[in-house]
Amino acid sequence: MVRTVVPAALTVVLAAIGLLHFVWAFSPWPLKDAMTFTKTIGGSDDGVMPSASSTVVVGLLLIGGAALTLMVNGSIPAVGPDWLRLAGMYGLTAVLLARGLGGYFMNAGAAAEFRQWNTVLYSPLCVALAALGGIVAVAASRR
Repeated sequence: MVRTVVPAALTVVLAAIGLLHFVWAFSPWPLKDAMTFTKTIGGSDDGVMPSASSTVVVGLLLIGGAALTLMVNGSIPAVGPDWLRLAGMYGLTAVLLARGLGGYFMNAGAAAEFRQWNTVLYSPLCVALAALGGIVAVAASRR
């Protein structure tokens, strides 16, 4: 299960969220407009979408994390030294955990819609993804 389900779940979710960021670089979909998007996803009431370049960078990092997960797991051919991929996997885990736990501090001063979604979905999802990343990293360390 650690070599199949856990990395597959982490990869699918990271890739899906990464692809969603590519969509968000050009559109507020699935939300109806920029104002609703910024209140729900960004936490602000200004209606100004994040820059396309920064949104694409986040999407690329998420998809890179998905690819890294597969490389560390041995599911796809690896690039670079083992130690660097393993350090990257632990780094990914730390970033996801920091976003998950630190996300609750983001609620202060944020739009009500964001606070609700961040509390019930965004932050818990990041903590869960960090747990999956940690499992993949520890399993790879033991090989």
